[in-house]
Amino acid sequence: MKKYIGTKQIEAEPMTMGDAYEKGLLQAGKVPNENEKSNAGYHVRYQDGYESWSPAEPFEKAYKCADTFIDRLYIEYSDLIEKFEKCATFVDSDKFREVVKDDYPAFLLSLQRDLMGRYLQALSCRINIADNITEDVSIQRMSFGIAIQALKFGLAIRRKGWNGKGLFVIKQVPAHIGSDVIPKMQSLPQSAKDLILSGKGFIDYTSQCLIYNENTGRADSWVPSISDVFAEDWEIVK
Repeated sequence: MKKYIGTKQIEAEPMTMGDAYEKGLLQAGKVPNENEKSNAGYHVRYQDGYESWSPAEPFEKAYKCADTFIDRLYIEYSDLIEKFEKCATFVDSDKFREVVKDDYPAFLLSLQRDLMGRYLQALSCRINIADNITEDVSIQRMSFGIAIQALKFGLAIRRKGWNGKGLFVIKQVPAHIGSDVIPKMQSLPQSAKDLILSGKGFIDYTSQCLIYNENTGRADSWVPSISDVFAEDWEIVK
C-alpha cells in the first residue's frame, strides 16, 4: 500500500469525557465510569458540521492550534525544521555525492538545503518580532544575494567586516528627471546639462547604488568588490 498524508481544518475546545457524555458527543452506547469522567479531551467540530469527542493524547498528536497567525508561524517553523534537518543531514553526509552523482542535481539539493535554512531564519525572526523579542531578529550569515534583495526592498545594508564605521549602502529610487528640473541640478556641470537638453532632454535614473558615510555626509557611487560578492557578513542597517 502507498503512504498518504492528509490535512484538514477543524474547530476544537478542551472538554472532559464526562462533559462530552452529558452533551451526547461520545460514541453510541459509550458510558464513562466515574474514573473516566475526568479524562481530558477535546470537543471537536469538523468542516461538515459533525461533532464528536476525542481523547487528549491522540488529538494533540494529530492537531496543532492554528487560531492566530503566531500559532500558524510556529506550525510552519516546526514542520520546516524537521524537513530541513533531514535534508541537511543527507547533504552534509559522505553518502550525498555517492547517491547524487551528477553535479546539477547535487547543486539543486544543496541549494534547497540552503534556502530552507534561510526560510527558517526568516520565520524565526518573524516569530520573535511577533512575540516582541527584539534582540534576535537579524538574519545570520547574510549572503550578498539576500543583501541585494534588501536593497531592492528599500533597506540600507553594510558589511560587518568593513573597517570604516558609519558606512552603509543604499539603492537609489528610480526617477525620471525632466527638462524643467535639469537646469536646476547642482550635481551636473553646465556642459552635461547642455548635452542632455540638446539630446533626449531627460534623465532616467535606474539601477544606482550609493555608499554613504553617516559621519561625514559623503555619498559616492558604489560597485561591489569580488570579496563583497562572496561575503556572508552582510547585515541590514536599522
